Amino acid sequence: MNTQQSSAHRETTNRRLRRRIRGLAVFVLALLLLLPFAGPVQARIDEPVPNDPVGTSDETDIVITSLGFGQAVNGAIPPLGATWPINFYPTTRPAGYETENVDFAGIIETQDAQGTTTAQMYCIDLRTSTRVGIGYVNGTWSEANVPNIGYVERILNTYYPSSNLPAGLNNNQRAAAVQAAIWFFTDGYVVSVSDPLYPAVAGIVNATIAAGPQTEPPAPDISVTPATAEASVNGVAGPYTVQAQEGADITLSVSDGFTLYADAAGTVPITNPVGSGTQVWVRSDAGDTGPATILAQAAVPVPTGNVYLYDGATSGTTTAQKLILAATRTLTSNATAQAEFFEVGSLAVTKTIDGEAAGSQEAVAISINCGEGYQFTFTIDAGTTGSVSQTFNEIPVGSTCTITEPTNGATATVAVSTVLPDPVPITAGTTATATVTDTYTFVPGTLSVGKTIAGEAAGAQGEVVITVVCTSGEAQVVNDTITIPANATEVTPTEYGNLPAGTSCVVTETSSGETTSIAVETTGTGTYTVPAAGSVQAAVTNTYTFRTGVLAVRKLIDGAAAGQQGPVTLNVVCTGASTLNETITIPAGATETDPVEYPGLLAGTSCTVTETANGSSTEIGVETVFEPTTGTVTIPAEDGVEVIVTNTYSVNPGSLTVSKTIAGAAAGQQGEVQIDILCRLDDVTTFSTSVTIPAGTTAPQAQTFTDIPAGSACAVTESATGETDEIAVVVDLPDTATIPAGGTATAAVTNTYTQKPGIITVYKNFEGPAAGSQEGVLVEVTCTLNGATVLEETFQGPPQAASPVFGRFLNVPAGASCLVTELEDGSTPAILVETDLPDPFTVPAGGEVEATVTNTYTFAPGSISVSKVIDGEEAGNQGEIVLRTVCILDGETVLDETFTIAEGSTGTESTQYEDLTVGTECTVTETQDGSTETVGVATVLPDPVTIAAGAGVEATVTNTYTLNPGSLSVSKVIDGEAAGAQDDIVLGITCTLDGVSVLDETVTIPAGTTGTETQVFEDLAVGTECAVTEPGSGATDAVAVTTVLPEPVTIAAATASEATVTNTYTFNPGTLVVTKQIAGAAAGHQGEVVLNVVCTLGEETVLDETVTIQAGATGDVMNTYGGLAQGSECAVTETATGVTSGLEVSTVLPEPVGITAAGASELRVVNTYTSTQPAPRPTPDRPGKKRLPSTGAEFAGGFLALGAGLIAVGGAGVAAAKRRRGSRS
Repeated sequence: MNTQQSSAHRETTNRRLRRRIRGLAVFVLALLLLLPFAGPVQARIDEPVPNDPVGTSDETDIVITSLGFGQAVNGAIPPLGATWPINFYPTTRPAGYETENVDFAGIIETQDAQGTTTAQMYCIDLRTSTRVGIGYVNGTWSEANVPNIGYVERILNTYYPSSNLPAGLNNNQRAAAVQAAIWFFTDGYVVSVSDPLYPAVAGIVNATIAAGPQTEPPAPDISVTPATAEASVNGVAGPYTVQAQEGADITLSVSDGFTLYADAAGTVPITNPVGSGTQVWVRSDAGDTGPATILAQAAVPVPTGNVYLYDGATSGTTTAQKLILAATRTLTSNATAQAEFFEVGSLAVTKTIDGEAAGSQEAVAISINCGEGYQFTFTIDAGTTGSVSQTFNEIPVGSTCTITEPTNGATATVAVSTVLPDPVPITAGTTATATVTDTYTFVPGTLSVGKTIAGEAAGAQGEVVITVVCTSGEAQVVNDTITIPANATEVTPTEYGNLPAGTSCVVTETSSGETTSIAVETTGTGTYTVPAAGSVQAAVTNTYTFRTGVLAVRKLIDGAAAGQQGPVTLNVVCTGASTLNETITIPAGATETDPVEYPGLLAGTSCTVTETANGSSTEIGVETVFEPTTGTVTIPAEDGVEVIVTNTYSVNPGSLTVSKTIAGAAAGQQGEVQIDILCRLDDVTTFSTSVTIPAGTTAPQAQTFTDIPAGSACAVTESATGETDEIAVVVDLPDTATIPAGGTATAAVTNTYTQKPGIITVYKNFEGPAAGSQEGVLVEVTCTLNGATVLEETFQGPPQAASPVFGRFLNVPAGASCLVTELEDGSTPAILVETDLPDPFTVPAGGEVEATVTNTYTFAPGSISVSKVIDGEEAGNQGEIVLRTVCILDGETVLDETFTIAEGSTGTESTQYEDLTVGTECTVTETQDGSTETVGVATVLPDPVTIAAGAGVEATVTNTYTLNPGSLSVSKVIDGEAAGAQDDIVLGITCTLDGVSVLDETVTIPAGTTGTETQVFEDLAVGTECAVTEPGSGATDAVAVTTVLPEPVTIAAATASEATVTNTYTFNPGTLVVTKQIAGAAAGHQGEVVLNVVCTLGEETVLDETVTIQAGATGDVMNTYGGLAQGSECAVTETATGVTSGLEVSTVLPEPVGITAAGASELRVVNTYTSTQPAPRPTPDRPGKKRLPSTGAEFAGGFLALGAGLIAVGGAGVAAAKRRRGSRS
C-alpha cells in the first residue's frame, strides 16, 4: 500500500539527510584545506628550472625576481577567441564562461637588467605563463596588442600601488583586486560573486568604465637615431645620435666584431658613459657585414602604464606573459639602432688611345655609374697617348657598372671612334676591369718647310741640302730635296699641300753647310705630323758659329716621395782646356728642375758632376743614379754633352708597438685574449695580424711590428677579451694609431678584470597538512661584502599559498656572504609552523646559488564536548543512557569512548575529549536510550562534527521522554463481483486531541486492488479520537459500490486501535437491442414474423423472449431488453419468416453478442423479400375503421424509451460519480 509518511518519520529522515550533507561539506572543506591550491599554469609564476641560466640579452630591460603582494582569486573566463562587453561588471557568471580559479593575482616584482632598481608589474595576459628569471624589453601598446589597455592605464593611475585604493583592504587584497579588475579588461575575467574580493573588483571596474580610458604614456626618454645606417665593410656607418633625459649618463655597446668610435674617421673608440646628444660611428673590425646592434642604456624615469614584452632570450621558451608597469619608476632602459655593412669590390677602368691622331685629342671624360651614390668620373688629360687606368674602390658587391664617354676628345681637326665595354658586375674582394678604346684620325693638312740662316758665321757656310720625305700609312706621298746655295742668307719656304692628316714627314738636312772653321747648330729638322685641316711648319734653322762645346747638367726627381725630400746640392768641376767649379742647389720639395748649361767650353775639357747633398732624411729615403755612371764627360768640339743625375725618393716604413696590460682584482683568472691589428692606407689593407695572449697571463705584454707603410691607420681591437662565465672585463682600447715614416707608433690596450656578479634564487616551500591555510610569509635575503651590505631584499609568499614561491636576485657581487631569514612565517593561533632556514652561503662568481626555506605547517589540536540533554514530561523516569563517541582520521579510529548517564538523571550531562587532530570526524550515537515499557523517547542526534584547529566543537544529544503512544490500524476490505474493477479509492484519516488536529492524512489505494489493504499510523497520543472517511469510493460508470464506514475510535496507550472500511463492488447492468429489418422489393407483403431472443449467464438463462412482427411491417422494428448482467451472451433465431404465397425471403441472422456493463449490444436480423407473382393492388383504409392491434414496433418503442431512461439514469449516476471525484481532488 502507498502511504504518506508520518510527520515524525519525515523529520527523522530530513535530519539524516542534513547530517549527510553537512558531513560531505566538511569532508570537501577538509580536502581543500589539505590540498595545495590548484590554479591554471597561465596565471601563476612558474617555478624556475634549477641551475637554469637567466635568459637575458644585451637588450633586456627588466627581469622577474619574485611575487609581491597578492592572493588567490576564483572566477571564470570567456572561451578563447570570444569577446565581452565593456559596459558594467557582470553580477552573475556570464553564460558560456569557463571556470578559472587563479593561484595568484597581484604584484610581480622585477629588477632592471643592471640589478640596481626594482619595479612592480601587473599581468595583462592571463592565458600565458611566465617565471622568475624571464627577461623583458620595453614595448608599445600596439606591439602588446592587448584589448582595452586604456582602461588599464586609468586603473594603474588610480589604484594600488599608485594609491591606497581600494580602501578597507590590506595590500594583498588590494593588489589581487586591482589585478582581477585589469584582467576583466584584458581577458574578460570575472571574479565569482561568492569571492570576498568581488565587491572591490566590481567597484574598480565600474568606476573605471564610467571615467573612460586614458592614452598611452610616453616611452622611456632614450633613443638612438637614425634607426639604421649602412657603410662598406672598410668604412664607418653613422653618425648616430644618442639622446636621453637631460643629465642621464648613457652607456653604449655594440655587437661583437664591431667597434664604436667618437669620430667620423673611425679612429677614436668611444669611452663610456656619454652624454645626451653624443654622435657615434660604427666600424666592422674584421669585415663582417652584420647587422650590428648599437645598444644605448640609461637610467631614466619610466611612466606608469609602459608595457614590457618577452625578450625571447630564454632557451626553450617561445612566449611569456605580457606585463605593465604598476607605478612610475626610474629604470635602466634601452634603445637600439642597426648598422649594416656591405661587401665591396673595385673597378679598374682603362682608357686606350689609338689611331694616327692619338695624342692630338682634347681631354676625355669617362662616366662610371654603379648605382645611386656610386657615380664616378675618369678624366684623361688632352694629348694623352697609349693606355691609362684608374681604379675605383668601395663599390657595393652586386652593383652593375655602366660606362659611357660623354666627352671623347674630338676636335675640329681630330676625329674619334669609340668602343665602350658592356656593363660590369662587381664581386667581393676582386677588381673588375673595363676598357674604353678611342681611335683618333686627322683631316688632311699642309707641310711648310722654311730655312733660316743665322748665327755669327751666317753667310760663310757652304751649300745646304734639305730632304723631305712624307709617308701616310705605308705609302710615301712626298720625296723631295731642297738645295740652298752656299753663302745664302735668305731662303723662301717650300710648301707641300693636301697631305693626309697624320702624315708623317721627315725633314732632314743631308748637307748642313758646316766647314772646318764653321760650326753649325741645326734646329727644326725632324719628323712632322701634318695636322688635320691645318698646316705644320718645319722651320729649319742653321746657326753658324765658330767651334766650341757645351756641358749640360740635368737633375731628375722621381719616386713616391718626390717633393718630400730636403735640399739637393750638385758640384760641377771642369779641368783641362777650360776650368769650371760650380755648385747647383735644388731647393727642398722641388719636383721638377731645368737643366743647367755651361757653354763656351773648349773641346776636350773634362767635367765631373758629384752630389754633395741628396735630400734624404729619417723619413725619406733616396736612390741616386748618374748617367754616365761616373758622372764624368769630355766636352766635344762644337757640340754638347749632358750629365743626368736621377734621385728616386721613397717614404721610409714605420713600426707599431702594441702593449697589453692585464689589470683588475681578477687579473690572472681571465681566459685567452686575442688582439687584432688592422692597418689601412687609402682603403687598402697594409698590415693585418693577430696576437694571442694565453689564459691566466698577468705580466704586461708588448710586441713591435715593423715595415708598415708610413701613414697607415692602425686600429687595435680584441676579438677575444678573456671574459669567461666567472670573469667580467672592461677593455680600454687605444685610438687609431698612424704609422710615422721611419718611426714607431704605440698602442696600449688595458683589460681590467673583475669577478662577475652572481645570481641568488631563494625557494620558499610550504609543507605539512596545514600548508595552504597559513597567512602570508615574508622572506629577507641580506648579503654583505667587506663589511658593507650589498643586497637587502625581501619577497613574499601570499596567504594560502601551497605551491612553492621564490625570489631571484641578479648582479650580486661575487664573494658576498648571504643570510636568509624569515620576517613573517604565516603562523596563526590555529596554524603551527616549523621553519627550516638554509645555512649562510657565498655568492659564486658568474654563477647561481640556490637556497631553500621550508615551512612545515600543522594544525593546532582541537577538542570535542559531548552533552546529553534530558527533556520531556517523563524526564527523570527513564532508565540508564549510554552515549558512544567515535572519532576517525584518515580511515583510522583515534577515539572510541562511552559516556553513561545514570537512570533518573535530569537536565544536561557533559563530558570532554581533548587533543584531537584537525580534520578528525567525530560521530556521537546513543547505544542505550533510557526508554522503558511505559516511557518512550524521541532522540535528536547531532550531525558528525569535524575537529577545527585550536578550537573546540560541541555535539549535543537531546532525549525527550513521554509516555509511549498508541497506534491506529486502518484496513480497507474490497469485496463483491466487481472487486478489482474499481477506480482509485481514497480514505481520509483525521485524529484530534483536545480539539487540536494531530493527524490529517489521506491514503490512496490504486485502482484494481483486491482483498484487504492496511495502513498503521504510529505514535498517537493516548485519548486521541480518530475518524475514517472515504472521499473516493472507486465507483465508475461500469462499477457500483456499497461502502460500510467504521465508527470513530479512541487511541489507547501502547495498543493498536482498528478501523475497517468495507466496499462491495458490483457491475452496472447492460442493454440488448433486437432489430428486425424488413427489406426487398416485396417488403410489406410478408406475413407475421416471429423471433426468439435467448440470453444466458454461465449455465443460467436470464432472458427468453419471443418477438412478433406484424404482417405487412416495413423498415426496422426494434425491441430493447434492459437489466442484463455483464457477461451475458444473447442470440436470436427466427421461428416464422413471414413468407406467403408468391414471396421469397432471404434471412441474415447475426452472431451471438455479449453484454457489457452499462453498455448496449445489438442483434440485427435482416429479411429481404422478393415477389414470385405480380403484387396485389393495395386496398386503402376505409374511413372510420377501427385501428389495428398494437405491433412489435410499438413494443419496441416502449423498450427503446425504457432503455433511454435507463441510460439517462446511468449517465446521471456516472456524472454524479465524476462530480464526487472532482470534489475530492
